[in-house]
Amino acid sequence: MSREIERICDMRGGFKLRLLKQEDGDICVSVLQESHRVNFNNVEFCNSGTQSPRTHKALCALFKAMQEDEEERPHSNIHQNPELLESEK
Repeated sequence: MSREIERICDMRGGFKLRLLKQEDGDICVSVLQESHRVNFNNVEFCNSGTQSPRTHKALCALFKAMQEDEEERPHSNIHQNPELLESEK
């Protein structure tokens, strides 16, 4: 089953980073507008036969880190409580 994670830009510029981890382990990276769900402009790093094994490994670590950030500081809370951003400065 494919999984995805998104995190909104810290600078609140209206963009987010989206990672899609496919069933075969390939990871697609997209930067898209915060309100958009679909983007056909992305880059894909393969799990097997890759020319970028360290990049793929780093993206897997990034995927996990983004999941942990979302668990600890969900963006839905930031949208509902903008003062959370101020408390982290």
